[in-house]
Amino acid sequence: MSTPGDGIPVQDTAFVSEQKRRAAEGGLNLKPSSRMPAPGSPEPRRAVGAAPAARIEDAVFSCRDVSVLYADKPGLSNVSIDIARQQVLAVIGPSGCGKSTFLRCLNRMNDTIAGARVTGSILLEGRDILGKEQDVAQLRAQVGMVFQKPNPFPKSIFENVAYGPRIHGLARGSADLDDIVCASLRRAGLWNEVKDRLSRPGTSLSGGQQQRLCIARTIAVQPEVILMDEPCSALDPVATARIEDLIDELRASYTIVIVTHSMQQAARVSQRTAYFHLGELIEVGETNRVFTNPRQKLTEDYISGRFG
Repeated sequence: MSTPGDGIPVQDTAFVSEQKRRAAEGGLNLKPSSRMPAPGSPEPRRAVGAAPAARIEDAVFSCRDVSVLYADKPGLSNVSIDIARQQVLAVIGPSGCGKSTFLRCLNRMNDTIAGARVTGSILLEGRDILGKEQDVAQLRAQVGMVFQKPNPFPKSIFENVAYGPRIHGLARGSADLDDIVCASLRRAGLWNEVKDRLSRPGTSLSGGQQQRLCIARTIAVQPEVILMDEPCSALDPVATARIEDLIDELRASYTIVIVTHSMQQAARVSQRTAYFHLGELIEVGETNRVFTNPRQKLTEDYISGRFG
């Protein structure tokens, strides 16, 4: 039997049942799970406009007063937030609120947009990535990105994964490169599905497989952080569930920041959630607390469906 939309043989009926349950799920899934920290004691709600609690210990990224202007139009305004090591941070909010703009700040993808200007401080392991001395190519290897729509290179499956390690000099020879490709495809949960057709084009894979190929391509260059910009928006529920399970596995080794329009997905995969509105960071905290006891009325209105 084959799963719909992913072209993958499935023998585990429990897996299929779980995917059907997720697809049929209605409303927000706010029950604590193994992916969420246990909720702490209730905290008093703050007044709207109060600064979000952003500081955390052992942060990989520390952002302070980050603003983005597109020509004269503001994209972000004075965003301050820390991003924890080996956790998933979900970034939520209505369309046009600055989620993707913030994500692009973390590996300087905004540099590719004409007229974009970023101010403030973004420290990666204590180093300001906005400085002129920053090697942007090296930064983007350290902070990888998976985009909304799968974008495999017009190359073979093998070459899609081998390209990054080759240009960054991470492989000492062909055998070493083979090992990196194999290990990356295994970590992305794709090896068993493609091991006999590595010479076929990456574009020949299904949508869900292509997205996992892009994740394998990202982790092949040994990043510290993985950015994901709505990575499941073009996928069916079964493929989405596979990506979500993969995110949960990868966070043991990587820091992950995911932009999502799905609050159910944010509740399932993240340990911390940040809510953006009109270019401002309104609230950030442990996912379970943000969804069950938001401190800001704007956050409460959004997650309860009053707007957005």
